Amino acid sequence: MSMMEDILENQMIERIAKNFLKAPHKINEIHETDAELIKVGNGYDHYLAITTDVLVEEIASGLYDDPYLIGWMLAVVNFSDLAAVGADLLGLLISVNHPPDISEKFIEKLTEGISAACRQLNTFVLGGDTNQAKELFLSGCAVGLVPQKSTITRIGAKPGDRLYLTAPAGLGSIFAFLQIAGQNSQLPGSFYRPIARIGEGKIIREFANCCMDTSDGVIHTVDTLMRLNRCQFVLDDDWEQVLHPMVLQVSKAQHLPPWLALAGVHGEFELCFTISCDKEESFLQEAAKMDWKPLPIGEITAGTGVSIRTGKRLVPVDSTSIRNLSELAGSEPKAYIRKLLEIGHNIDI
Repeated sequence: MSMMEDILENQMIERIAKNFLKAPHKINEIHETDAELIKVGNGYDHYLAITTDVLVEEIASGLYDDPYLIGWMLAVVNFSDLAAVGADLLGLLISVNHPPDISEKFIEKLTEGISAACRQLNTFVLGGDTNQAKELFLSGCAVGLVPQKSTITRIGAKPGDRLYLTAPAGLGSIFAFLQIAGQNSQLPGSFYRPIARIGEGKIIREFANCCMDTSDGVIHTVDTLMRLNRCQFVLDDDWEQVLHPMVLQVSKAQHLPPWLALAGVHGEFELCFTISCDKEESFLQEAAKMDWKPLPIGEITAGTGVSIRTGKRLVPVDSTSIRNLSELAGSEPKAYIRKLLEIGHNIDI
């Protein structure tokens, strides 16, 4: 069994994909990139970047209950995949499957959220489809273009690289924890409003060795990159730098290990990427031109696995169990949280 097959989700992906022929114009293999890269013809100097994502479980579980946020997130979950490959956006196709009694106000707020996310990124809804269904089911398909001379995928990390995030992490997990625990009444409406890092992705594609978004959380992301690149990913324990300030505040109030906010399956859609030391200075200079301060969070070393450096110790993180937890806990969010807390309290960090 390969390292990728240790993960239950990957096993399902392999079962689904095993009977599909690989398109000769598809550049990447399974698992290797957030969005598919397609060669569109001879003499054309860009790849088509295309991805699809849905909102189902987030709505059914009550994680997203505000129609504006639901619309916003439908756009972001798709555009973030394009950000991870450094794409220039073309737009978004949407499919809205809705129960027959859905209110006009709900649809209005839903589409306002989609439109606002698109305007934030200076892109458009290109079209789509509507149907009636028993429950609300939303899907999107984002498309963009990537220069062939500067592609970025999940492959390419090597020992000696520095590990970066586009911004502090953990807000997605804390939002999910408070929402599911029914403790969100004091939160502002814009508490969780992630954006797809399209501009940052265009710089990353020029300098980084690999890149992936944190839609499923930072630990999930670095575990995937570790398995694909067969290197050890070591995270620093400077939580005041790595984690969003609200994460530190809530973790203290709830008596939660701060690092556990990196382990939840609900992420914040930052980009996680590695940079060679010889390109780091030029990369940071280019980032400064758009007033962006990339966040160093660790390094890549020889070996395999995910660890957290605390003082002079390297503490191994059982990222396999963390990644498989959502499959093993089933569709009950509170059971997932209980099991994740058990893992967190058993790791000495």
